[in-house]
Amino acid sequence: MHVFQNFLPRRLECIVTLKILFTISWISYFIFEHESEMSWNFNNFSTIQTTDQEKYLTYLPHSGFHNQRISLINAIFLAWFLNRTLIIPPPLLYKNHALIPMRYFDRLYKDLSKLKLCKNNSLKNFNEESYIGYDWEELMDFTFLKRNIKYFKRRDFNFTQLIKSLHINNDNDVYNITDNQLQFYDSSVSIDEYWHFTTRINLIDLSKRPEKLLHFGSLFSSYKIITRLPENENFRNKLNHTMLPNNPTILKIVNRIVDRIGGTDNYIGVHARIGKGFLNQNETMQNLTEVIQNDFKDIDVKNSNACLQTKIFLATDVPRNISSIQLFFQTFPCVYMLDDFDDLLEPLKSLKNPNDGMIMFEFLIPFVDLLVVSMGNKFYKTYSSTFSKYAQFLNQIWLEDKQQNI
Repeated sequence: MHVFQNFLPRRLECIVTLKILFTISWISYFIFEHESEMSWNFNNFSTIQTTDQEKYLTYLPHSGFHNQRISLINAIFLAWFLNRTLIIPPPLLYKNHALIPMRYFDRLYKDLSKLKLCKNNSLKNFNEESYIGYDWEELMDFTFLKRNIKYFKRRDFNFTQLIKSLHINNDNDVYNITDNQLQFYDSSVSIDEYWHFTTRINLIDLSKRPEKLLHFGSLFSSYKIITRLPENENFRNKLNHTMLPNNPTILKIVNRIVDRIGGTDNYIGVHARIGKGFLNQNETMQNLTEVIQNDFKDIDVKNSNACLQTKIFLATDVPRNISSIQLFFQTFPCVYMLDDFDDLLEPLKSLKNPNDGMIMFEFLIPFVDLLVVSMGNKFYKTYSSTFSKYAQFLNQIWLEDKQQNI
């Protein structure tokens, strides 16, 4: 009886302890699960904690996804260098190979005024000026970014709401930088490298701006910011090498496609950017064909075992049956395209936008194309394509990692 009496308070104590632990676990789970959602809802003004001393930086996205990625990289560097909080606009994803097409600088502000957010989880009324706002962290690894700068996310391009959320009441507290021909330098003694830019701005001068918000127009171009100081170059290199694609659904699909081809050592990647508004289609395909033929002289279209020697994964923005790429198929006996792996793409058809629940299949297919084509043991690009440039960069990273693991 004495033992039983001692057991009761201990049992009650255990129950109370378990309830407390359960409550703590539930709260932690809620915070973890909704952390990205809370940071995504930037325009919920009550969640924005600002101070009189805090300064901000933002910009306007434009063009295809890879141009937007370059703009984001530049914005992150500027926020870090200038010690400002970055306000990140959402990546604008368009329908039908949305991540590849280019929209030009002179359409920047016109585009943003015409853009319409696709709502009601439907593509029924989706047209050229429609877009969906996704979350960068659904696509890219922000680990390095989180350790080095403070940032918020925007959901739209309502300038009035932006100013209100930052508690800016004076127009003089906003510095608009709308000249797309500016080029920024981290050192006043750097050699001039204007490229297609017309005006040089030293970042040390920009850091002295007193305005609460620096509002950039276009931040696009890999040559937009010239870094020469070791600390700055080191930061940019780490940023580029760590902010990589990390969507688990996409990566799993890509790995299965690569495995079916035979592994990264068993194919080469080729990107042909020949869609509307780009380079001459026939010339692009002819150049790629000649370069590959020269590098792989053992390829014999009549040899039924040719696939055992060289396989090719072709990423392109046109369908398989278009006439301009038939020469490529006739020349090389073992060419794969993404539509050869429809069965492996099924998981992507259930991937939803956490912001509005829209199915992301049509918007993220080019991302799968990008990763598969970049994982071959060699990569051939289309010049002047930012898709190709990024695929080439990823290919170099994969190859470097492979060498380090040998």
